[in-house]
Amino acid sequence: MSNTVESLPANWYYDEAVFRREQKNIFEKNWTFIIDGAEVAKPGQFVTATITNQFIVIVRTLQGELKGFLNLCRHRASTICTEDNGSLTQFTCPYHAWSYDLNGRLKNAPGFKMGEQVTPEKFSLIPVKVDIWNGLVFACLDRECASLESWLGDIVRISENYPTISEMTFEAMRSNEGSINWKNYSDNSAEGYHLPTIHPGLNAALVSKQTRIAAYENGKFVGFEVVYKDRSQDGSSGFWIYKFPGMLLHFSMNSFNIERVIPIGPQTTVMQRWFWFKPSIDKPQRKQAIEFSSQVMKEDIGICTRVQKNLEGGVYQTGLLSMQQEPGAIFFQQCVKEALR
Repeated sequence: MSNTVESLPANWYYDEAVFRREQKNIFEKNWTFIIDGAEVAKPGQFVTATITNQFIVIVRTLQGELKGFLNLCRHRASTICTEDNGSLTQFTCPYHAWSYDLNGRLKNAPGFKMGEQVTPEKFSLIPVKVDIWNGLVFACLDRECASLESWLGDIVRISENYPTISEMTFEAMRSNEGSINWKNYSDNSAEGYHLPTIHPGLNAALVSKQTRIAAYENGKFVGFEVVYKDRSQDGSSGFWIYKFPGMLLHFSMNSFNIERVIPIGPQTTVMQRWFWFKPSIDKPQRKQAIEFSSQVMKEDIGICTRVQKNLEGGVYQTGLLSMQQEPGAIFFQQCVKEALR
């Protein structure tokens, strides 16, 4: 029995039609991490975000509930919130001043007869599913999607071995953009085969013989159990996760970070990272950890950019993945194929 698997076709990494299918069948049907829950903890606080080509707004209602809506006025399709975040008591469209309460219900439509020409039942804001796990806010455009906890699967159980972000303080957010397809970056993130050659610093920080990589069907993610040589920064061990389709989580005893992979186009991807630390980790240590993470990101973008150019070159069609060396990449690509069937 062969221990190799044929990789995805090269054109899947740059074809516009494939990208549109992925947006609809993958990213619009899965939960997306949006923001630290502390950003919408108080009544009236809101944040805006984008999932695929849909604009959304998430708000804490005056009754204390978390709500999500398309950032879309039902009158002439203007965005109702133009700021990234803020606080308000109602939504008022900046175009023609249609207004909605924080539960999304239409309150007023200037120049129209309420109850006759327009009704709240027909013209209220379009809801979006939102939920919180571990103090983190997620949203999903698919109203029929599974619950957030079900979607996370075994990640919930694994996270219980590490401190929650409520035991930490938020430190920083970093954003990087690469001229790469999101699957190119994901293939790379789901395997540890490249660590010795691409990430010498990261590889040196780990006890390599104690690293365990496995695919988890319950939650559709690849898990990396790692042991650190220097225990002062992260404790003795950690757990890294690549969650399909585009979320990375890094748990340790002293810190936590989450990364969102955002496909902008077939050949452009943005990676956003948020960092939390235990109060015992001082500022110099935090800065060093974030700089180290940024160096690893730079190395990943560098190799993925070179791969992307050759994928688009027209010679390479498919390659081979090793079940022994790249089980995570194999699992990730299987998830892609299943979602696009």
